[in-house]
Amino acid sequence: MILWDLKLQFRNNILSVSVFIAVFYVAIFLLLGLRGKDKILIALIFSDPTFLGFIFTGVLVLFEKSANTLQALIVTPVKIWQYLFSKAISLTIITSVICLAMVFASHGFRFNYFYFLAAIFLSSILFIFLGFIGVAKVKSFNQYIIVIPIFITPLILPYLNFFEITNTLWFYILPTQASFILFEGAFEKISLAETFYAIGYLSFTIWITYFISKQLFIKHIVRGE
Repeated sequence: MILWDLKLQFRNNILSVSVFIAVFYVAIFLLLGLRGKDKILIALIFSDPTFLGFIFTGVLVLFEKSANTLQALIVTPVKIWQYLFSKAISLTIITSVICLAMVFASHGFRFNYFYFLAAIFLSSILFIFLGFIGVAKVKSFNQYIIVIPIFITPLILPYLNFFEITNTLWFYILPTQASFILFEGAFEKISLAETFYAIGYLSFTIWITYFISKQLFIKHIVRGE
């Protein structure tokens, strides 16, 4: 399933779009002399597994709906969890490669790979499952465009804490606050408590969004309600 999804994403130019965006970001850093500006780098990289993961999930599901692929999938031995995680893992693989290319070009090779990859992997999986939730009742991409800001807007509020515009603990309720902490841990030291909070909270919210995704898939795809 993962290999098939990677081929499908390549065929639908998702990989090409991701590469183009990464090259565009790198060009901005080089042209504006932003190398070493880690906060700006984190802000841009964060948008890759979040916005793109959410958008690409919707695009792929809508494509498969229109092609009646999902209806055919129901009668195959493929389980729902396999379908959901196959999409999540394949898109995350692409995201990870692109984000690594961005950080190598814009920062160099000296950073904490554990925190960086954990931030990408967990953030990407979370927003892909959110994408499944957002697209469940949607029938066209125009409708999905309306859904995107409803999901994304509240989750980008931790940008305010990250750029020190605000300093509120309320944003710790949002899983994206945990994402920013892990990304920061890739370039500077963070506490063990912050590490446990970030990984634990992101893992918990991934489990919640996966469960909701699965239930919506059963209701709107399998049962056709």
